[in-house]
Amino acid sequence: MGKGNWESAIAPIITSGLAVLCVLSGTRAAAAVSLVRPIVETPEVLDEIVDPPGDADDPAIWLHPTDPSLSLVLGTLKNAGMGVYDLDGKVLQSILPGDVRYNNVDLLYGFNLGGQSVDLAIASDRLNDTLAIFKIDPTTRLLESVAAPDLGTIFTPVGEASNGSTTAYGLTSYTSRFSNKNYVFVSQRETANVAQLELFDNGSGKVSAKSVRSLALPIPEGGELEDAQVEGMVADNGLGYLYVGQENRGIWKFSAEPSSGINGVLIDAVKPEGSNLEADVEGLTIYYGGDGKGYLLASSQGDNTFAVYSRAAGNDYLGSFGVGAFGDIDAVQESDGAAVINVPLGSKFPFGLFVTQDGSNDPEVLFFDEEDQEFENVSSNFKFVGWENIANAFPNPLLIDTTSFNPRQNSSKSVPEPRNNGLTLLAIFGMGCLLQQRKKRTNLS
Repeated sequence: MGKGNWESAIAPIITSGLAVLCVLSGTRAAAAVSLVRPIVETPEVLDEIVDPPGDADDPAIWLHPTDPSLSLVLGTLKNAGMGVYDLDGKVLQSILPGDVRYNNVDLLYGFNLGGQSVDLAIASDRLNDTLAIFKIDPTTRLLESVAAPDLGTIFTPVGEASNGSTTAYGLTSYTSRFSNKNYVFVSQRETANVAQLELFDNGSGKVSAKSVRSLALPIPEGGELEDAQVEGMVADNGLGYLYVGQENRGIWKFSAEPSSGINGVLIDAVKPEGSNLEADVEGLTIYYGGDGKGYLLASSQGDNTFAVYSRAAGNDYLGSFGVGAFGDIDAVQESDGAAVINVPLGSKFPFGLFVTQDGSNDPEVLFFDEEDQEFENVSSNFKFVGWENIANAFPNPLLIDTTSFNPRQNSSKSVPEPRNNGLTLLAIFGMGCLLQQRKKRTNLS
C-alpha cells in the first residue's frame, strides 16, 4: 500500500519553538501540520529479500489487566505472521504458523470462553480468507490459537479454495453494550464488501464465527470495483458506530449494531473533493474520553499525515499531525495501520500511547522491482508516540483524559443511526467523475 511511492517528501522545520511538518505533493506545498516525536520503534521487518517476506501493517495495543507497564503491542506482518512486542519495542513472541498472510488485527476484552473470561486477538488472514484467533495469557503475555478448526472462509464460497486475493483484508472488533455480543467487521480486498461476523464459543474451548450482516460501499460512478476497496476500519464501542476508510473515497460512518440499516454517511472525502485526506485513507483508530468525548484518527497515507476528527456527532475536523524523526528514530512515511489508547502505560507512556506502522523505515533496504522498474525500500516497522506529544502539538491542545475510559470497563449510551441526506447521496457518486478524470490523466502521462 504505497510502498515505493517517492512523490511525497517531508521536511521538518522548527518555527517559534514548535515542530512543524511541511508536506510536499508534486510542486504544491500543502498546509503545515504539527510534527510529533516517536520515542520507541520495533525492529525492522523486511520484505522481498527474506523468506518468508514480512511487511509490518497494522498494530493493536493490549492493556494488561493488573500492570499497565506490562501491556503489549501486537503487529501484523503479513506473510511473516504477527509480532508481539513489549513497550520497549522488543519482540516477545513471533507467530508464524506457516502459509498465512495476517493483514489487520484487533482485540476483544473479557470474551467468555469455556466459562472463563479471556482476552482475544483476532487477525484477518488474507491468504486463507479466514480469521486467526488467539487468547492472550496475562501471566506469560503469550498468545495461543483458539480458532475453531471448522471456522471456514469469509468471502470464498463453501467448497471452493481461497484465491488469496479477493479475500479477508481489513478488520476491526466491536462489543455491543446493548446485547454484550462480540463482533468483527472484515472487509474484502479489491471489492466494496464488508462482512459483520458474530464470534461465539463453540462449546469445545474454541472460538467460531457466523455472518450477521453485510455492507456494500458504493462504487464511484465511472470507477471500477477495486476503487471501492476498504482496509482501515474502527468501531466506537462507546457510541455504537463503525467507521470505514474507503481508500480512494474517504471515511464512512455506519451504525455498528447488526440490526441496523446498511446505509452509511460520508464524513470526509479525499482530495480533491475534500481537503484533509490524501489517498489512500488507511488506518483508523479512536481515542476515548468521557461522556462521548475523544477523537477519530485517520492515516492520510498520500501525504504522510494523520487527520484528527471529533468523536462527537458531526465528526468535525480538528487538524492533522505527522510523526517526524527524533534521535535515532526516523520519520513515519506511507503509514498503513494505527492504534491509540488513553490509559497510562507505566513510566514510559504515562498519558497514553499512539502506535503507527512506518511503511518506509530507515535505514533503507533497497530492492529493485522488475515489474515497476524502480527501487523500493522493503524495510518497515512500528513507531510509538506518547499521546501527550500529539495532544500538545495542536494550537488548541487535544484532550488528555487517562481516567474516564478503560477498554476493559467501557460504557455506552444510545445514539441515533447515521442517516443520509440529499448532499450525502450526491457525494456518493460525485467522486466517480474525479476518479475517471484522474485515470485519463494517468493514461496520458
